[in-house]
Amino acid sequence: MKKSNSSPYRWIILLCIVPMIISTEMMWLSLAPISSTAEKYYNVSGLSITLFSMSYMMMFILFCLPASWIIDRYGYRTSLIIGALLTAVFGFTRAYFSDYFIIVMISQFLIAIGQPFLLNISTKVPANWFPVSERATAAGILTMAQYLGFALPMVIAPVVAEQYGIKALLMTFALIAIISAVVAIAFTREKPKVPIYDDVELKDEFSLLALKKLMHNKPYFLTLLICFISIGIFNTILTLIESILLPKGLEALQIGIIGAVFVIAGVVGAVLLPILSDHLKVRIPFFVVSLAILVPLYLGLTLATNFYFLVVLACTTGFLIMGVAPILFQHGSEVAYPVQEGTSLGLILLMGQISGILFVFLFEVLTETVDSTLPSMLFIVCITAFEIPMALKMKESDLLKGSVDECLPM
Repeated sequence: MKKSNSSPYRWIILLCIVPMIISTEMMWLSLAPISSTAEKYYNVSGLSITLFSMSYMMMFILFCLPASWIIDRYGYRTSLIIGALLTAVFGFTRAYFSDYFIIVMISQFLIAIGQPFLLNISTKVPANWFPVSERATAAGILTMAQYLGFALPMVIAPVVAEQYGIKALLMTFALIAIISAVVAIAFTREKPKVPIYDDVELKDEFSLLALKKLMHNKPYFLTLLICFISIGIFNTILTLIESILLPKGLEALQIGIIGAVFVIAGVVGAVLLPILSDHLKVRIPFFVVSLAILVPLYLGLTLATNFYFLVVLACTTGFLIMGVAPILFQHGSEVAYPVQEGTSLGLILLMGQISGILFVFLFEVLTETVDSTLPSMLFIVCITAFEIPMALKMKESDLLKGSVDECLPM
């Protein structure tokens, strides 16, 4: 790999995309923190409000691979524009017709189509604009945007809905989406005028052959398997945190604090750990160490009952599991080469959505069967421990090794 030609505009590109990713995640969880209020307002069942949020998982599974094809065939910016317009336009219809639940629900499903078109660019943008030595950092910032999108509705929704009503809440999210879309479309570019590296490398576009190549790529398959388990666990904890903590005798406010600490620590981790990974020019040690620490952390979340101890456990768990995710995504795109980033990340995120639905379902069935979360949590502990030997088999990518060679004195 030859000398890189980094453009300062790469940071503008990144910062213009961040609000759009935050916006799509905010749309996802708009009613989650006020589900009981939404049920009364629309006079619908709790299942209907749950379906409102589940729309994102359903649409992601259906549109993940088409989004990856668009990214690899036409570029990340085309995908960004599609996702931004879907989010902004149907975010507005959702708000304007907020008194009609059927229109709100249809709009939500159409907004959800845009999510894979926005999330699947998280490694394509760094690949187009950043040298290998900065790509985990760039991917970390885009992943951090997702986490902020999880956290902000938890703060905004209860306050705005209580003070001004659900219509005002949905219009607030719509205005954020519209402004974010305008900024993203106006200021982003597909590639710098001068390629990042002196040699322009050819990559495989999205196709059945590319998918087959990935499935026969052992380093990528290991990454995919670890992502399948880890994202499934993350989605389970984030979705069922109240069910996990309520039997410990905690109050709703305490559970809310623990959940907030979990997400906020993850936001910090998603920035710091990728920067550290790029600085040290290693990926694998972060996976091994994080998994080894997460095993006792999950066990602690299973058995501990003290509120303050649980806060510490949630903080450390969120920092590690959410902080190492962008490094894992970046490693996946590196070992997948020459398959393009849209395909490699899209497949990882697709498997994560499938495992999220599967793990949540298994957790609830097992918990209901034995009337305890203990077996379900111990299952999480065991499968996390199962990931450690897989991580130990992983090796650093040739692309990362090439970036290290660049930095060595001749």
